[in-house]
Amino acid sequence: MHFVPSIKEFLTRPYLFIYSFLIFVLPFVFSRETNELYEFPKITFFYTVCTIAAALFLSDLILKPRKTSRVPTAIVLFLVSAGISTLLSFHINTSLFGYYSRFADSFIFYIALAIFYYIAVNVFSAGDFKKLLKVAQIGSVFLFIFALSQYFEPFNFLWGGRLQDRVFSTLGQPNWYAQYILILLGISLYEFLFRNGKIYFIFYVVQFFSLWLTFSMSGLAGFLVLVIFYIVRFLLKEKVEDRPGLYLRLVAVTAITLIIPLAFPGIFRERLNDVLIDAEKVVGSFTIVHAQTGTQENLVSDPGYIRSGLWSGTLAMIVSSPKVFLFGTGPETFPYYFQKFRPASLNYSSEWNYVFNKPHNYYLETWAEQGLIGVFSSLYLLYFLFSRTDTRYKGGVLAFAVTNIFGWPTVAPAVLLWLILATVKKKL
Repeated sequence: MHFVPSIKEFLTRPYLFIYSFLIFVLPFVFSRETNELYEFPKITFFYTVCTIAAALFLSDLILKPRKTSRVPTAIVLFLVSAGISTLLSFHINTSLFGYYSRFADSFIFYIALAIFYYIAVNVFSAGDFKKLLKVAQIGSVFLFIFALSQYFEPFNFLWGGRLQDRVFSTLGQPNWYAQYILILLGISLYEFLFRNGKIYFIFYVVQFFSLWLTFSMSGLAGFLVLVIFYIVRFLLKEKVEDRPGLYLRLVAVTAITLIIPLAFPGIFRERLNDVLIDAEKVVGSFTIVHAQTGTQENLVSDPGYIRSGLWSGTLAMIVSSPKVFLFGTGPETFPYYFQKFRPASLNYSSEWNYVFNKPHNYYLETWAEQGLIGVFSSLYLLYFLFSRTDTRYKGGVLAFAVTNIFGWPTVAPAVLLWLILATVKKKL
């Protein structure tokens, strides 16, 4: 049995080829010729491949009519609530197509994901889904090579740009890269520890090193929850025949998880300094008249301080009217509506002159943009996925949900998550 689809399978099974191509290539798509280097090329590529797959699927149904799978209620509710919010949007074009540079939350993107899901459910077996996710695992190794070239001088010729304090590979931003890697890392950790998949130890090393070099607090929070989940799962439910071998594998994983942070502490020293400086700003904000613009000591700024201001302003936006509270301002319209609720405290952060287009909390963002019905339908979809998917995917799904407390999903991790959502229909 091949680890990934064979050449013969690619030649005889067009859907497997199309989805393998999409899953592998999507994270690497970016362009230096567009104003938005990463998300715009990725979503354009996704729409293109999804359109090709949909045309092929419709042609097959016309030529060979057959019964297709029913769409789960959780997905229907998610799409209906997003559709209602779009129809009631303050700026319907933005809600349909997305806010420029942040495209992965528009109504058309949701429809494309649903089509991507529906085709997969109707053409793939459980074994096919495993192979597709293995394609993504192999892709993570190449993403890691790009990440190395952003952080270490000897490898920089591969990236051809300035060295970075935090790697982002070809995903565009460290937190986005961390979220994508966490979905795969959860699978790798489970397969190595509980199924003795030796090759997954290599994937774990690559993926944890990638995660660490992002220095993403949301990513590390997701990793911590993922690890706790699997520890509890093992203690309560998981049956492992080779327990002596499991303990050796635990030692190997623990060693890697400790050695990498100790060897590469990175920017965490500076982040601690930023926390202290921002605390002083909060204490002295009542007497400060002007925000410091040219002599800021903390150029990175404490993300917790910035997020607290964003979250308080977003909550004020949510309760500003019954319409916003129940149905939101419309998908992707946050940057238009938030500015009047922006707290003055953000003027004392290193991002004092930013126009914030995200509240850095996907659940608050969904509530603000799609209302109470939107956030309930999104949480129900996540619950549906987590409760019904195979255990090997649960850790990654949980980590994804945690990272969204501090960020938001982008194109590549969203596509990966909906691929896992499609596995719910298959017995793995």
